Amino acid sequence: MEVEPTETVQVESKELTKESAIQLVIQRALNVNGVLKGISETIKALENGKVQLIFLAEDCDNSQYKETLTALANQHKVKIISVDTWEDLKDYCKLGLPSATIKKIAEDKGKDAKIKPRCSSAAIVDFGEEHKEAKDFLFNL
Repeated sequence: MEVEPTETVQVESKELTKESAIQLVIQRALNVNGVLKGISETIKALENGKVQLIFLAEDCDNSQYKETLTALANQHKVKIISVDTWEDLKDYCKLGLPSATIKKIAEDKGKDAKIKPRCSSAAIVDFGEEHKEAKDFLFNL
């Protein structure tokens, strides 16, 4: 007699997406203060050989910033994962209020949303309690 898979197994085997894997990895790293945010912190940690993974926003408007970070990451053999927007990366790193909340407040007041702080890069220096599937998914992109 065959046993039907339980709902728990189905939930656990849910397909990871790039976005969900990024969120899982950053959340676990945040739990142990293993996420550095911003260019200066990332570069310092890269030079000291502490960075394990970098996230870089595709809409980063400073090409010199992107080139410098990419060159250093290549030199130190650290993988860079692109994130669609700096707003997404800011929210994944839990910097300030969520962007959606800021937009809603501004909309309610009839003003343009001023989302701060910007976050065009983040680096993982400690994965914390690893989510192996999410980590492997990102390293295999």
